[in-house]
Amino acid sequence: MNFKYIVAGIVVIGAAVGIGFLALAPKSPCNQGVCKVTVTVQSCQANGATASPDPVPVPAANNIEWTIATDGYLFTETGIAVQGTGFSNPGVTGNGKKFTIHDDYTDRRPNIKYSIEVHPTNSAAPCPKTDPFINNE
Repeated sequence: MNFKYIVAGIVVIGAAVGIGFLALAPKSPCNQGVCKVTVTVQSCQANGATASPDPVPVPAANNIEWTIATDGYLFTETGIAVQGTGFSNPGVTGNGKKFTIHDDYTDRRPNIKYSIEVHPTNSAAPCPKTDPFINNE
């Protein structure tokens, strides 16, 4: 029996299995110090906005940046409010379509609730808040 071919076959099978696992693993929304979240607004009603991903998986200290993908809506001045510790420097940018907060990763809970508050571009009245989660594990 030629062991050279058996070992090569095992390496090829192992590589194929590894690639399969990589393809199944969810892609992280975090890179270069920023975790990106997309906010879609279906309506200005209770639970009318959704965040993707939800929960936001944060692997280390990062900025989290939410971007509204739906035309006709902007963040309020307090557009993202996190119910946890270690979250700082909140602010609206991108002409009201982006909101950024720094997560220093000291609050290590898996389901840290936060709220999203937006308003229609033709009104200052805020829509009801949506409450997704951040996962600092």
